Amino acid sequence: MNAKHNIQTALDRLKRDFPNSIVRVNGKQELPEHYSLNERTGTHLKIEIRSDIFEGIVLIDQHRMVHNSLADLMQINGGFIHALTIKTGSKDDLQ
Repeated sequence: MNAKHNIQTALDRLKRDFPNSIVRVNGKQELPEHYSLNERTGTHLKIEIRSDIFEGIVLIDQHRMVHNSLADLMQINGGFIHALTIKTGSKDDLQ
C-alpha cells in the first residue's frame, strides 16, 4: 500500500464518519531518520476537521472521536498509521 493510497483511505474514512464537514489530511510516509535505527515504519498523518458535529464537545473528546474513527488503521492495531497530529473545531472556528 503506497502513501497516496494510505492518505486516501484515511480521508475516505473521516469523510464517512464526519459527514458535511471540512476534512483535510496530509501525510508523510517516511519517518525521521532516528526512527529507522529502531526499524520503525509507518505514516504520520496531519488531520484537520471542521464540523458542526464538534459543537459543544470539548477538544479532547473531539480528538478521541477522530482517533476512534481511525482506530483500526493505527499500527498498534495492524494498520499503517504511526502517528496523528489532529486539529479539530466547529465550522465557526475557521480562521
